Amino acid sequence: MKSNTRFDRIGHGRLLVVLMLWAYGMLMFGNQIASLTHPDEVFYAQTAKEMAARNSWLTPLIFDHPQFEKPVLFYLLSAAAVKVFGMSPFVARFWPAFFGIVTALGVYWITWMLFGRRRQAFLAGFVLSTSFVHIALSRAMLTDMTFTAMVTLSLGCFYLAYSREASRGWGLIGWCVFSALAVLTKGLLGFSFTMTPPMLFLLYKRDFSVVRHPARWAAYLLFALVAVPWHVLMFQQYGATFIDEYWRNVHVRRIFESEHPKIDTWYFYFGVILGGLLPWTFFLVQTMHRVIDDIRRRVDGCEVLWFLLFWIGTVYLFTQPAHSKLASYILPMFPAWAMLLAYYFEQALQRAERRERVSGLVIGGYLVTIFLGVTIVAGWIAARMYLHVVQSLRPVYITSGVAVLTALAIARWNRSKAYQRVIFSCAGVSVGLMVLLLTARPAIEPWVSCKDVSDRLKKIDSSRTTVLASKFYVRGVRFYTDRPMAVIDIHGKPFWSPHPIPFLDTDQKVLAFLETQPVTYAVVKESNVEDLRRIAKGRYAIKEFGGRGGKYILRLTKINNQSR
Repeated sequence: MKSNTRFDRIGHGRLLVVLMLWAYGMLMFGNQIASLTHPDEVFYAQTAKEMAARNSWLTPLIFDHPQFEKPVLFYLLSAAAVKVFGMSPFVARFWPAFFGIVTALGVYWITWMLFGRRRQAFLAGFVLSTSFVHIALSRAMLTDMTFTAMVTLSLGCFYLAYSREASRGWGLIGWCVFSALAVLTKGLLGFSFTMTPPMLFLLYKRDFSVVRHPARWAAYLLFALVAVPWHVLMFQQYGATFIDEYWRNVHVRRIFESEHPKIDTWYFYFGVILGGLLPWTFFLVQTMHRVIDDIRRRVDGCEVLWFLLFWIGTVYLFTQPAHSKLASYILPMFPAWAMLLAYYFEQALQRAERRERVSGLVIGGYLVTIFLGVTIVAGWIAARMYLHVVQSLRPVYITSGVAVLTALAIARWNRSKAYQRVIFSCAGVSVGLMVLLLTARPAIEPWVSCKDVSDRLKKIDSSRTTVLASKFYVRGVRFYTDRPMAVIDIHGKPFWSPHPIPFLDTDQKVLAFLETQPVTYAVVKESNVEDLRRIAKGRYAIKEFGGRGGKYILRLTKINNQSR
């Protein structure tokens, strides 16, 4: 466990401050620049806004009705932030970004407990905070980063209880409290993800003394006091509605039915791991080879590798069999992946310091440079093909410059055998991604957000009539206009989670809806424009106000009312 690196001469406090500042730059800085995106960010933002407006601190709301897509914790935190600071993109994304930083710092702490090396602990937090999936979900108003933070802290507290007898009581309490908070963030998966890896680890060790500690009763009681009351209260208030939506729809139906059938494949999550770990994916084979080899040889401390593998395996085994799959579902495994990658990097750096060969590290670095080269070429081709959409090549110029500098730095440090610098230079890939997203925002935002089209609608019409919207846009238009909504989706499927608004999936339903108001404004995609032209022909006059980002504003007026 002994190491003699510069990191060992730096205190934990300074390292954590540096890591926190770095994580802030990668995960939170600039979150106010881009508008909230559809369909998911605006779903959670609208719920927070309605809860804050109505002081509904225990019951999540959407479209003025209770909704139980998730438990209350994330909604409650978001609504409180909105109540105090008002709604803005930064406020909406604050908690995911905050918990993204907390998770990176938590990974530092856990890695230090597991391995006792400061450089390795710092590398683990650094790797996590520069992984594509961690960046993306820290910058999105979704529940997943909050959930991942609770899972990470819970498992860290368990290992604290297991490895530090003096801290066993507090470790057990932290394990169960953070587990309960995970349950309040995302339901029973919070219990499964936080309890299964420790049980598997204890079975592997054949040592259950940690869970026989007297403090276990206080820990179990606190778990129950934190996790159970909200569920009981919602059942008492909403009865069958809560059972049907929260338990059957969220917990059971997702196992047997696919929300997105095209990604319900055996290999989907493997693709998410490879893409989500970028730019560190190119060191994944070397990492697993080192981990498996050290376990096979039973090197000192290999038990902690089992703990991390149980962590990853648990998340995979609970998510893969379910037919409903999303990339964010496996986010809680990425802290463990970051710790394994840091384990490999630390081993490789120690071998390099002994002047041994580290071909795996060298090859990984050059693969990153090749990836950057391919990305630059692909980016230029795509930009040329879609110049009418992006309108400017400036973001491509800037991002290409960052990519070239990153590739040159990696190649230089590889040649001079400065392998620690090679590792840190790989983060330039993530920096380039951030630069691209920030500089290309004006071109990208109209395609991923309903803000522009909603602002235009408000200038065209200031009434409170019900707006007709395509299914994909209805949450965004509602969020940015606060108007009543109806959905047009001819022959489409209803929302996975119930929405208390008209869902018009036939021509007859659309006509019946149009009859309810003299003038109807619609924000729809191109295929729905054609639907409305067909349905309204001869009965309604349609005025089109153009479109941007695939969204079109229409006004439908009853022909016999045009003279009014």
